[in-house]
Amino acid sequence: MPERVDINALKHKLRGDENPLNVVLVQELQRYNILLAVIEVHLVQLAQGIKGLVLISPDVEQILNSLTANKIPKAWSFAYFSLKPLANWFADLCERYEFLSHWSVKGIPFHFWIGAFTYPSGFTTSLLQRFSRKASGAPIDKLEFDFVPVPKAPHEITEHPKDGAFISRLSIEGGKWNPEKLCICEPEVMDLACPMPVLHFKPIHKRTKPPQNVYACPCYYYPIRQGSVGTDSFQLSVDLKSGEFPSDFWVKRGTALLMSL
Repeated sequence: MPERVDINALKHKLRGDENPLNVVLVQELQRYNILLAVIEVHLVQLAQGIKGLVLISPDVEQILNSLTANKIPKAWSFAYFSLKPLANWFADLCERYEFLSHWSVKGIPFHFWIGAFTYPSGFTTSLLQRFSRKASGAPIDKLEFDFVPVPKAPHEITEHPKDGAFISRLSIEGGKWNPEKLCICEPEVMDLACPMPVLHFKPIHKRTKPPQNVYACPCYYYPIRQGSVGTDSFQLSVDLKSGEFPSDFWVKRGTALLMSL
């Protein structure tokens, strides 16, 4: 199990810093800490039940059956969407927590893995809030993002952008990114999902005219696009150059960005 971050110590460390991203970090770690605590309790109960020290309840039996089938127990799937089998899901969970704990120790990262957030909309809203404070209190509903491809690998980014944030580890489904022409193009045969370059989510004032030759590419949390009851998988629309095809072509293709596979 990952070593948990002390939330109270983190709040004490961040006191006086009114950066909206700090609120996002604390809230995300709180959600993950709840999930890790639930997992730990269930595993202890399961171990005791197998040894015959306590009765195995129907809930714990369901967890045992899920472990045997390499599936995510229903009791552990409340924090965020995932289609991964249990082994990959737990490795992904540890990687997500490592990203957040590294942030809590080292400070704001140069680029963000947006798929690591349980609530990505809170993160993007915090970027607009931070820009709003810089831009003399411009209302958030009067702001939007400009999405600028960055011609660098994530490990080559060694400084923060002036506004917004660099976003990494997005994938595109139903298309491929052309790094030379900086637009969407046809994917290779049998390529279901292709990696996207780092994108600069740059807050700007809302444009009076929509940009030309652009496809408003929907971005989903995971491959099931309709989400679940009461929770949407759709997060935001990302404007990408449509290349030699009109945007209607990519609409019919169902081309979309995914935060996690």
